[in-house]
Amino acid sequence: MRIECIKIIMAPLLAMALASGCASTSSLQSQERPPPKANRVQVAMYDATPRAPTTTLDYLGINPPRRPYRVIALLTCEGAPDQEAMMTAAICYRARQIGANAVQDAGTIRTMKMGYYYFYAAPNPRCLYRDYAIVYTDQ
Repeated sequence: MRIECIKIIMAPLLAMALASGCASTSSLQSQERPPPKANRVQVAMYDATPRAPTTTLDYLGINPPRRPYRVIALLTCEGAPDQEAMMTAAICYRARQIGANAVQDAGTIRTMKMGYYYFYAAPNPRCLYRDYAIVYTDQ
């Protein structure tokens, strides 16, 4: 009797455990959590064509793509000079959300703002990280 009760209880638990381990990559990617600072990315759309989000992205640096392309947006994010990796990840996340195939560096603008710490003013270096969102036209 006790073994039968254990079988009855364990069978559904085992089925749930096995089912929870089976997920397609598309469902996992739709559950991707935004990286830090993704809400700070500003997007200037050049092309209003609706596109599905992409799952991969080419990062081109300052080099233009070697295949036909069109720039669909400018993405910018302001942050501290030591936050380049974090801001780049946020920009790439937003580029994938708008359906870009690649991003190309549009140049970083460095500024100096005055920040107030306690009772004195001090220079506060800031950077405006900028990238172009690109779609390939030969697909």
